[in-house]
Amino acid sequence: MKKNNLLSIGDVSKLTGAGIKALRYYEQINILKPAYVSPESGYRYYTFDQLFLVSMIMFCVELDIPLAKMTRFIEEDGALDLRGFINEGRAVAEKKMTAIKKGLKNIADVEQQINLTEQHKPGEIYTREIPERKFYVIPGGSSITNIDHIEMFKSFSSLPYWDDESWLGETDEISEYGILREYTGTENMYYYFVKIPIGVEAENVKTIKGGTYICTQTESFNRKIEKADEIFGLQAGKPFIAIETEIIAGRHNANEPLWELRAI
Repeated sequence: MKKNNLLSIGDVSKLTGAGIKALRYYEQINILKPAYVSPESGYRYYTFDQLFLVSMIMFCVELDIPLAKMTRFIEEDGALDLRGFINEGRAVAEKKMTAIKKGLKNIADVEQQINLTEQHKPGEIYTREIPERKFYVIPGGSSITNIDHIEMFKSFSSLPYWDDESWLGETDEISEYGILREYTGTENMYYYFVKIPIGVEAENVKTIKGGTYICTQTESFNRKIEKADEIFGLQAGKPFIAIETEIIAGRHNANEPLWELRAI
């Protein structure tokens, strides 16, 4: 084989953008064997046709397809099962596109939440419309004074269906958790909650009505939910629902996040 009809490894690197170390790695895992290796110098040479294979390998890398998977499409005579390969690539690309679209939707939702949060200052009382939602709840009793809320929140992750997508469903909404207070007019009942998709039906799930909520922000979780009626001047003896939940700010401090107290 004449070397002047072949490309050096440096030529292949320049023409494709693949690094020389990467090209040597592809050889090691048997997906890109040089067309010729000089017995004197050990230099590696490739054909022009192999540039296409390099582009397919780089396509794998771009889509995060494990290169080990590509060996399934290299036949014994060195031919590439291109149809099988592109079908695999399409499936991976479509899955990645779905994930990217979902990620962009989540970014937009977070940005919207930041904009809502920054319209008000901590301590300011305001109203806003909140749609109906569903909470998975764990009862906390008639008082939360002696309950360790961190341990209670951690208990959600131990639920047998916590990682079951068929129960949680796919949602682009921002997660929400906190404390729910239901006041009947004479008695209180507290719950620890996590928001779940609206279509889910399960035990220990409460549907929380939508509407105009009166709200205020606090700079730390301090169980102001116990004084929601005093803070908002709610009429004595009238039933209400209060919620205390973490919200998102433009400058997020994980140690001292913002919380929003709501009542309706």
